Amino acid sequence: MADPESHVLKLRDVIMGRCAFPSPLSAGTSRAPFRPGLGWELVEPVFQLQQGAGPEAQARYRAARDALSLALYAPGGALVETARIDVFADEKSPTGLMLEAVVVGRQ
Repeated sequence: MADPESHVLKLRDVIMGRCAFPSPLSAGTSRAPFRPGLGWELVEPVFQLQQGAGPEAQARYRAARDALSLALYAPGGALVETARIDVFADEKSPTGLMLEAVVVGRQ
Protein backbone atom coordinates (compact mmCIF):
# COMPACT_ATOMS: atom_id res chain seq x y z
CA MET A 1 0.00 0.00 0.00
CA ALA A 2 1.30 3.47 -0.92
CA ASP A 3 2.21 5.85 1.86
CA PRO A 4 0.18 9.07 1.32
CA GLU A 5 2.94 11.08 3.03
CA SER A 6 5.71 9.89 0.72
CA HIS A 7 7.35 11.72 -2.12
CA VAL A 8 7.41 9.52 -5.22
CA LEU A 9 10.31 9.18 -7.65
CA LYS A 10 9.19 8.28 -11.18
CA LEU A 11 10.70 7.50 -14.54
CA ARG A 12 7.91 8.54 -16.85
CA ASP A 13 4.91 6.73 -15.30
CA VAL A 14 6.89 4.00 -13.52
CA ILE A 15 7.47 4.38 -9.79
CA MET A 16 11.14 3.95 -8.94
CA GLY A 17 10.61 4.36 -5.21
CA ARG A 18 9.51 6.61 -2.36
CA CYS A 19 10.99 8.79 0.34
CA ALA A 20 9.64 10.89 3.18
CA PHE A 21 10.95 14.43 2.68
CA PRO A 22 9.52 17.12 4.92
CA SER A 23 6.62 18.85 3.20
CA PRO A 24 6.63 21.49 1.88
CA LEU A 25 10.18 21.31 0.61
CA SER A 26 12.29 24.46 0.58
CA ALA A 27 14.80 25.41 -2.08
CA GLY A 28 18.14 23.70 -1.68
CA THR A 29 19.40 20.19 -1.11
CA SER A 30 17.21 17.71 0.76
CA ARG A 31 17.97 14.12 1.72
CA ALA A 32 15.80 11.28 2.95
CA PRO A 33 15.99 7.49 3.14
CA PHE A 34 14.89 5.97 -0.17
CA ARG A 35 12.61 2.94 -0.41
CA PRO A 36 13.03 1.33 -3.83
CA GLY A 37 9.93 0.33 -5.78
CA LEU A 38 9.36 -2.33 -8.41
CA GLY A 39 10.85 -0.13 -11.13
CA TRP A 40 14.11 0.48 -9.28
CA GLU A 41 15.98 -2.26 -11.14
CA LEU A 42 15.53 -0.22 -14.35
CA VAL A 43 17.65 2.69 -13.08
CA GLU A 44 19.82 1.13 -10.37
CA PRO A 45 22.74 0.47 -12.77
CA VAL A 46 22.91 4.20 -13.59
CA PHE A 47 23.22 5.15 -9.93
CA GLN A 48 25.89 2.50 -9.41
CA LEU A 49 28.03 4.40 -11.94
CA GLN A 50 28.58 7.17 -9.40
CA GLN A 51 30.88 4.84 -7.48
CA GLY A 52 33.43 5.16 -10.30
CA ALA A 53 36.54 7.17 -9.56
CA GLY A 54 37.94 9.96 -11.64
CA PRO A 55 36.47 12.81 -13.65
CA GLU A 56 35.61 10.69 -16.69
CA ALA A 57 33.61 8.20 -14.62
CA GLN A 58 31.77 11.00 -12.84
CA ALA A 59 31.00 12.77 -16.13
CA ARG A 60 29.61 9.50 -17.53
CA TYR A 61 27.47 9.06 -14.40
CA ARG A 62 26.08 12.63 -14.58
CA ALA A 63 25.24 12.24 -18.28
CA ALA A 64 23.47 8.91 -17.70
CA ARG A 65 21.60 10.26 -14.64
CA ASP A 66 20.45 13.38 -16.47
CA ALA A 67 19.30 11.32 -19.48
CA LEU A 68 16.85 9.46 -17.21
CA SER A 69 14.76 12.62 -16.68
CA LEU A 70 13.52 11.39 -13.32
CA ALA A 71 10.68 13.30 -11.69
CA LEU A 72 9.87 13.77 -8.01
CA TYR A 73 6.27 14.18 -6.90
CA ALA A 74 5.01 15.58 -3.59
CA PRO A 75 2.58 13.54 -1.44
CA GLY A 76 -0.40 15.30 -3.04
CA GLY A 77 0.83 14.47 -6.53
CA ALA A 78 2.31 17.86 -7.48
CA LEU A 79 5.56 17.83 -9.43
CA VAL A 80 8.54 19.02 -7.37
CA GLU A 81 10.86 21.12 -9.50
CA THR A 82 14.39 19.79 -9.12
CA ALA A 83 17.77 20.62 -10.59
CA ARG A 84 19.24 17.21 -9.71
CA ILE A 85 18.18 13.88 -8.19
CA ASP A 86 20.70 11.33 -6.91
CA VAL A 87 20.25 8.01 -5.14
CA PHE A 88 23.27 6.61 -3.34
CA ALA A 89 24.24 3.93 -0.85
CA ASP A 90 24.18 5.07 2.78
CA GLU A 91 24.68 2.58 5.59
CA LYS A 92 22.95 4.97 8.04
CA SER A 93 19.71 4.77 6.06
CA PRO A 94 17.28 2.05 7.19
CA THR A 95 16.98 0.95 3.55
CA GLY A 96 20.68 1.30 2.74
CA LEU A 97 19.86 4.01 0.19
CA MET A 98 19.45 7.78 0.37
CA LEU A 99 17.71 10.08 -2.12
CA GLU A 100 19.15 13.56 -2.51
CA ALA A 101 17.25 16.19 -4.47
CA VAL A 102 18.24 19.75 -5.27
CA VAL A 103 14.91 21.56 -5.10
CA VAL A 104 14.36 24.73 -7.14
CA GLY A 105 12.10 27.22 -5.33
CA ARG A 106 9.63 26.49 -2.56
CA GLN A 107 7.33 23.55 -3.28
